[in-house]
Amino acid sequence: MPCPETEMEPLLPSVFGENKLTGSRLAQGLATAWTDLRLDDDGFGRILIANESLRPGRMGRMLQRLIEIETYRMTALLGFPLAREVTPEIGDMESALAEIAAETATIRGLEGEQKQLARLTEMAAHAERLSAHTEYRFSASRAYYELVERRLGELSEAKMEGYQQISTFVTRRLRPAMRTVEAVSRRLNTLSEHIGRASELLRTRVDIALQEQNQRLLGSVERGVRLQLRLQEMVEGLSAVAIAYYLLSILAYPLEALHEAPFGETLPGDPLTWKAVMGPLFIVVIYLLVRRMGRVLRGPEDG
Repeated sequence: MPCPETEMEPLLPSVFGENKLTGSRLAQGLATAWTDLRLDDDGFGRILIANESLRPGRMGRMLQRLIEIETYRMTALLGFPLAREVTPEIGDMESALAEIAAETATIRGLEGEQKQLARLTEMAAHAERLSAHTEYRFSASRAYYELVERRLGELSEAKMEGYQQISTFVTRRLRPAMRTVEAVSRRLNTLSEHIGRASELLRTRVDIALQEQNQRLLGSVERGVRLQLRLQEMVEGLSAVAIAYYLLSILAYPLEALHEAPFGETLPGDPLTWKAVMGPLFIVVIYLLVRRMGRVLRGPEDG
């Protein structure tokens, strides 16, 4: 049944003791509510409502909104201790990232860059663990904070002389905590982005260094191949000379035999002349044959 505000005020000390109260006229002055927004030793909070002329259904909805405001406020605040807990870790990681960035500017050599990249990879994994650990709680805190603001707006409050409005009290104490949660969440996201950019930059440097190293290695291999080809050509030339010398040595016997035969005087020249003429011819022919065989064995792609 309706109960005027003047009849409820004497009951405030017995309900709330000496705690400082907040109070507002609700539903455009049709009801009045007081609360200290504290949990007593029994774990419950207390709200005292004076119903001036609200119907039971509307009064029930108003009471539900007040209970939801307190419930959602406490739930939204769960993200605040977590934000304070991870803040030192984020600060340490930011300092470490700044140190790595400063060292990266002076590092020379692939080994040092790879070590820095390994440190950044480990730091990125740590940042991802923190994000996974905090994202759900921070998102829930933001969602419950929005619900608190919505429920406060549905109270249709009016100021009551001598008391701070419920919405003012809740907002002034909840908003700083939520700003802290938002700031920590942004710092963590920004840190992850900075780590990603630093890793990408350093990875690019490592890739360039590896490409240069591979180019030097390929150049060394190419020089070795060219040297091997020159040595092979030299061996082919020497082989042609050796084979020609061997053939001339074999042909020397029949040439000398022909020259000493009865009809040898009719033959033009002597064995030495024949060797002098046939030697260069043998060398050229054998060299060309050896080159031809080498090309066949190496295949058309090797030239």
